[in-house]
Amino acid sequence: MHAHAVFPFLCCFLFPRAIHPAPTATTGHSPALRDTLERALMLADKIAKDVPTALAQVSTLDLPQPTDDLQMMAASLGIPPAPILKPLAPNFNMDTCVNRMVAGVRMFQGLLGVLSERLGGLDRLRADLRDLLTHIAKVREAAWPGGAEMTQDEDRDQWAGLAGRLQGDYEAQAAAHLTLTQLRSFAHDIIRSLRAIAAQRTVAR
Repeated sequence: MHAHAVFPFLCCFLFPRAIHPAPTATTGHSPALRDTLERALMLADKIAKDVPTALAQVSTLDLPQPTDDLQMMAASLGIPPAPILKPLAPNFNMDTCVNRMVAGVRMFQGLLGVLSERLGGLDRLRADLRDLLTHIAKVREAAWPGGAEMTQDEDRDQWAGLAGRLQGDYEAQAAAHLTLTQLRSFAHDIIRSLRAIAAQRTVAR
């Protein structure tokens, strides 16, 4: 065998990685987590789309548009602001993000529960929020098995004063308008956050 033919032959045995590089190892979400994220996304999107219909059923008010006026009205009625969902970052990781989703969904469940005692047309949203909370809890469990759960007692005082402030139809409709408008915005924030979590290549604290 000629020397120029022997060298490539030897390379196949001595330097196999040069010819057949090892595949790059990648990690991703488990099938259970991917499925749960998809279901949570669908529910959050449904809630955002159903809010205008519910709003038309419960309120005929033309409330002031300036943000400061709406914030003052919300404060006077005892409607708390929704938890802020920031872009994922080292100081706002997925664990923190999911916990804020849970706190926000529970808050809106409580607010709509109070409002449903005065107004109709909120049952569908309440059911969807209940299902969304279940799937977000599953996201947390799939991502961080054995992690600590938030207790409902942490959230109850956020809407405790609302019922006592709904003295008439105007207050009830105003509270519903403010709550549903805020819910729609929060649902969009949840969608963005869930998509960001889905885009992560690894699930870790």
